[in-house]
Amino acid sequence: MAEQPVRAKELRAASAADLQEQLRTLRQELWQLRVKVTDGSLQHSHQLRVRRRQIARVLTVLRERPPSQGAVHGR
Repeated sequence: MAEQPVRAKELRAASAADLQEQLRTLRQELWQLRVKVTDGSLQHSHQLRVRRRQIARVLTVLRERPPSQGAVHGR
């Protein structure tokens, strides 16, 4: 069964450090999925889209916060 995406409401309750860690993990997972695409071993190609949307969701929540609370600058 597919994992449920984390909702923005749940992300807003998380600390900036937790969000940064989650962002790092999601980007690493996206990279691994892209590697699997190149070698032809990716079974569920929709996972690329899911990870990109999860990354966008985390970045949106981080950017909503004032700079002192963990806004993202660059990558």
